[in-house]
Amino acid sequence: MERNRPQKLYKTIMADPPWDIQQKGARGAIKHYDLMTLDQIKAMPIADLAEPDSHCWLWVTNATLRHGFDVLESWGFTPRSVFTWIKPRLGLGVYLRNATEHMLLGTRGKAPVLFRAQPNWLFMNTLGHSHKPEEQYAIIERVSPGPYLELFARRHQPGWDAWGNEIESAIEIPGYPVPNVRGSNK
Repeated sequence: MERNRPQKLYKTIMADPPWDIQQKGARGAIKHYDLMTLDQIKAMPIADLAEPDSHCWLWVTNATLRHGFDVLESWGFTPRSVFTWIKPRLGLGVYLRNATEHMLLGTRGKAPVLFRAQPNWLFMNTLGHSHKPEEQYAIIERVSPGPYLELFARRHQPGWDAWGNEIESAIEIPGYPVPNVRGSNK
């Protein structure tokens, strides 16, 4: 069965999924928003939103780093590089105290790289739970071509379309209604 394709396709997609891996404890993300299982994330029809020649930037935590490569591949992208956000504070951790998060860059087809001198790290302060540094947009726009789509967005970034439960979404993902903050779907 062929899925309905959206009217607009994107050359660059950035996603920050609500991973359920190690997020259900007293200090986990479950306290802030609903989570998705790895299988739910992998099953999302992200390839249907992307141009044949495109990039996908996927946010992962240290606990989801290994799974992120599988997610990119399930979405039709080949993992290419890891970008690391270094935070100037200690986070949680079972074995080591985490002070980093990562974006995995995946490509499909012959997606052009617009700027080949971008370092693979950024040292920036944290702003709030799961709030990524605003500099992420400039970095992605420097490296990857538009049009741009942010998945699991919390606010609108100028020049980007967005899908998320805290904003009015610009697109629909068939079979994936935007989850409400506490359990039901829109």
